[in-house]
Amino acid sequence: MPLTREQALELCCVIEDRRAALLDELRKDLGQTRSDSMSEIAGPAPDPGDESVARMIAELDQAEVSRDVGELHRLDEARRRFDEGRYGNCIDCASDIDYRRLRVQPAAIRCIRCQEKFEKERMLE
Repeated sequence: MPLTREQALELCCVIEDRRAALLDELRKDLGQTRSDSMSEIAGPAPDPGDESVARMIAELDQAEVSRDVGELHRLDEARRRFDEGRYGNCIDCASDIDYRRLRVQPAAIRCIRCQEKFEKERMLE
């Protein structure tokens, strides 16, 4: 079932709100990353264990930023599809993506059936 006008407007707001939250989070994370140096994390006279923990923290921070940037790109793509009138259509079968799925995952590009198929195929690779 295609999205109603009200559902589409609500989802547009969900996308914009999530984008704003991600941008705010990225600004804070990048600001924190710039202010944290390895010596501040590991301490003034780090031993190899301290350095290892500091490196792990830095890698986790980087992974979190990468994840957020990826989500931001997916939301930007959803905005583009919305502007082009293609939002809410599965890229594989062209059927409507259920509103409940889009409410939870506003950047979804596949209906649940095609997403499950996609994930099963990827597991076999």
